Amino acid sequence: MTLPTVRLLVFVLAYVALAFPMLLRVRVSRAAIAAAGAAAMLLVGRLSPRAAYAAIDGDVLVFLFGVLVVAGYLERAGVFEWVAGTLLGRVTDTPHRLLAVLIGAAGLTSALCMNDTICLVLTPLVLATIRPLRLPPTPYLLGVALAANVGSAMAITGNPQNMIIGLASHIGFAAFLAALALPALGGLVIVYGVLAWLFRRELSGVLALPPPAAPPVLDRRLAATVVVVFSGMLLGWVVGAPLALVSLVGAAAISLLGGRNPMPVLARLDWSLLVFFAGLFVIVGGVRDVAFVQQGTAAAVHALNGTPLRDATVVSGAMLVLSNLVSNVPAVLLWRHVVPALPDARFLWLVLAMSSTFAGNFTLLGSLASLIVAERARAAGAELTFGDFLKAGIPVTLLTMAWGIGALVLTAGR
Repeated sequence: MTLPTVRLLVFVLAYVALAFPMLLRVRVSRAAIAAAGAAAMLLVGRLSPRAAYAAIDGDVLVFLFGVLVVAGYLERAGVFEWVAGTLLGRVTDTPHRLLAVLIGAAGLTSALCMNDTICLVLTPLVLATIRPLRLPPTPYLLGVALAANVGSAMAITGNPQNMIIGLASHIGFAAFLAALALPALGGLVIVYGVLAWLFRRELSGVLALPPPAAPPVLDRRLAATVVVVFSGMLLGWVVGAPLALVSLVGAAAISLLGGRNPMPVLARLDWSLLVFFAGLFVIVGGVRDVAFVQQGTAAAVHALNGTPLRDATVVSGAMLVLSNLVSNVPAVLLWRHVVPALPDARFLWLVLAMSSTFAGNFTLLGSLASLIVAERARAAGAELTFGDFLKAGIPVTLLTMAWGIGALVLTAGR
């Protein structure tokens, strides 16, 4: 067996395991699978350590680390719980209005603080809010998952795949936000419309029960410090400062100025996400020069002809398939080295960000954020099944992607 064939086999096996971890006989995290795949690429695929290190994009890892630190301090200060609790506690006159506010809160906060974090925090809070009101959990859990994914498409800080795209494309934070705000905001309206229609019976009527308990206590001093530093980070990104550098400086500033021992925050960081990324970089780096992958790149270039509507549709279709086979982060990594060679690369980077994120709503397995909602709900005694998600996810994905393509063609297409 030739070396390129071995590397391609390692790549395929790793991605199958990532897409379908239930095939393994033992419960293994995706980070562990990515690390094992990277190790196999080094040992079996004989990728040199130098090449493996070169394949890892340090800027992406540093940027992600900084955003995770900021989110960790916001969570420790109680900002997420306070904001969500305040909004949900004051909007309990009708189930429809409660759902609309929840979708708006999940979508907009996910744009700035990464959708995985928002889903982690919001899911138990939403369940605690709706149970005294005797509301069915399914539409509200779907609202968190679907809105967090759609809203996160708006900004580079919204999700891991956007971070990769933002750093690889060199599109500024403000330009990225300006281009994707309309697709994302319109997508949130679509999420509400689909859920309101699918669950129109469950959401009918007026809530007569008293509102839930007061929102959690806010650590005002720490919250003010984090908000000031994070505002400075946003300003730095908007004026064009290096994304990774601003992220690292911001994380250091919050750790020094927060007046709290940083160890509890650092201990709660999702370090496995960084391992997951590093492993994926090595796995993809091992097959970049394989003939089969190069032929796929050539086919992608051939399929696109510079016509915005056609190109956006082709890329979005590819992301719809890939994101639900291997999840959206690996899907973007597969295209990371393809897009720069394509006609109007800037436009296609934006399409890639929109479509890879919106495609994650097609099934429960398409996005890590959706899986977090399902797992957190199960731990709290609620169930969000694959079928429940599919019933809403398919129309939401198709409608948001159609809207996103149209919006980008009209506003960012050439």
